[in-house]
Amino acid sequence: MYALFKQAIFDREGNVTFYEVMLKDIRTKEFPKGLDPLKATSITINIVTDIGPEKIGNGRPIFINVPSLFLEASMFELLPSEYVGIELVENKDITNELLKAVNELVDRGFIFCIDDFGFEKVNYLPLLNKCHMVKINWRDMVYSEEELREVMGILKELNKGVIAKHIETEEDYDRAKKVGVDYFQGYYLAKPIPLRDIRSLYFMKNTVIKLYEALKRRDLKKVAQVIEHDVGATYRLLRFVKSLYKERAQDINSVEDAISFLSLNNVANFTLALAITELFAGHEEEELIKRSLLRASLAEELAKIYAPDLEEKAYLTGLFSLTDELMGEHPQEIAKELALDEDIIEAYETRYNELGLILSLVELLEESTDDENIVAKVARILKTSPEKVKEAIKNAEKVTKEIATS
Repeated sequence: MYALFKQAIFDREGNVTFYEVMLKDIRTKEFPKGLDPLKATSITINIVTDIGPEKIGNGRPIFINVPSLFLEASMFELLPSEYVGIELVENKDITNELLKAVNELVDRGFIFCIDDFGFEKVNYLPLLNKCHMVKINWRDMVYSEEELREVMGILKELNKGVIAKHIETEEDYDRAKKVGVDYFQGYYLAKPIPLRDIRSLYFMKNTVIKLYEALKRRDLKKVAQVIEHDVGATYRLLRFVKSLYKERAQDINSVEDAISFLSLNNVANFTLALAITELFAGHEEEELIKRSLLRASLAEELAKIYAPDLEEKAYLTGLFSLTDELMGEHPQEIAKELALDEDIIEAYETRYNELGLILSLVELLEESTDDENIVAKVARILKTSPEKVKEAIKNAEKVTKEIATS
């Protein structure tokens, strides 16, 4: 099992200035054995996008390790440049495409750092004038004291920040500081720590397939429909969009609202992020997702009868009502995190409003759709006929079956 870790990077005054995030095997605390670096980068960006880089770094920029081949991918459009640094690793060949990709990322405001830098590595030199920082591996230092001072002098003249990694002892720290290193990273100062608040809802694999089909047709309305039929995809989209548009978060109260904030390219990148995740639902999660969809659809149908102006909110209320089982997080906490309307939060917390009533009726009907007495009781509460309630149940079950089996 993989987990994302972060390690602090300190300035010369001992203040945390950046973090580096890295994927590790949760058991060995090492880079996952046999995992392709490109896939590791994809998973890392996926998790960072999901949580939010500003939250991971406590408002400070975080560095993500990126192989050169990945720089040409467009997934960085999902990340805010003010909170993200790109650390180039495993660079072998400098191509025009790579230089162009670096230029574009730097122009967009990303901090750019070359990992394991050394002037003896001539393949790095064309990138030197484009980067903001270089990182030196202190554990595998190849320079003598005199050579090190010369290297530091050249880097200072070029106005490059220098990070020394693998600072493991007080001696390492003192020597690095003495020769003019700007930033320090290593076990002597801080060990990597796992991110405790990683959580994400599972989603259906066929959601990704349907999204690709809708994107091929450039049909954003269909994209919204596909996403809103999957509780995990809905959670991730709302979280992603609201993190990008914090000042407009209160204006985003549905999947369609969220999609309207994004370009077609950003929706494609969001779909790509879903496709590379390892959070596809297993059998148990699939059943919970289907129950969530049934609750959402039934809540929407009951709202049509009782409070038509609350249909969209009722749908979301039903959709997230099982997050305590899906991800161990109470629905009201998810609603607060996603900045959903106060009446949705109140519905989860107290049930003392129309949405809370609808959710209670959905739960009542969920296990008793064939119970005439329950149906009649719900009809009386909604001031409608039992036939109307039965029709609502039938419509909700039909939508759930069509989505789940398509």
